[in-house]
Amino acid sequence: MTARDAAYAALDTTVDGIATDAGTADELFAVVDLLDGQPTLRRSLSDPSASVANRAKLAQSLFGGKISPAALSVVTAVVETPWSSGNRLVTGLESQGIRLALKSAHREGKIDDVMAQLYQLSTTVDANRELAGALRNAQYPLDGKRDLINRLISGKVHPVTAALASRAAKARKRTFALTAKSYVEMGAEIAGEQIAKVTVARPLDADRVARLKSALEKQVGAPVNLQIHVDPAVLGGMSVVIGADVIESTVAARLEDARRQLTHL
Repeated sequence: MTARDAAYAALDTTVDGIATDAGTADELFAVVDLLDGQPTLRRSLSDPSASVANRAKLAQSLFGGKISPAALSVVTAVVETPWSSGNRLVTGLESQGIRLALKSAHREGKIDDVMAQLYQLSTTVDANRELAGALRNAQYPLDGKRDLINRLISGKVHPVTAALASRAAKARKRTFALTAKSYVEMGAEIAGEQIAKVTVARPLDADRVARLKSALEKQVGAPVNLQIHVDPAVLGGMSVVIGADVIESTVAARLEDARRQLTHL
């Protein structure tokens, strides 16, 4: 682990020790939106030449009385952490908001629902060239992008999913889909699950999904979160990727293996 990774892990531990609730994440997101539009302010809060105490004092003078004590404690912890730039600080603060939102879903017992909804939304956007293009367009206003996403999911998803989908419109991981998928990965870590990326030729019914989940959990010895992608090109069977492990049993793969063997005869 690098020194930077250790500092970020320590920040996670510090924030986990703060008594937060579902509203804390929303407050952090409001601070993030403010700092996104204030380059001078975010540079001051991340200034490596300023002491940790002075950065913390600045944060407390700016936000004290304007956000809850819990949210202020998180902002202070983030500001006290060393960052290479103001943009990195803002990304780090937003990451803590996302973690807290996911943790609130976990406490509700709804984190698997949120992860499934975020994954489905990311694949829906990827499959819609016009929508994906609009969300990638740097000239398209952020509020407009958030409105596009809201119209797609309004009333259909968990409130945490809706909040995180709105954050993903900023696309800090290059695209909306990649950003949303990074939230899913964070959710899996919080839930203590491993992500299994499953590709099949046609949709699986609920019984087959349950049997697959059970079999994979026995194989890896840990809870598994399934991300199922339907691709008719695989013809039949399925491909499963869990971390660096690949279980390939698709008809398309077997035909390709046979083709390669024939070319070497």
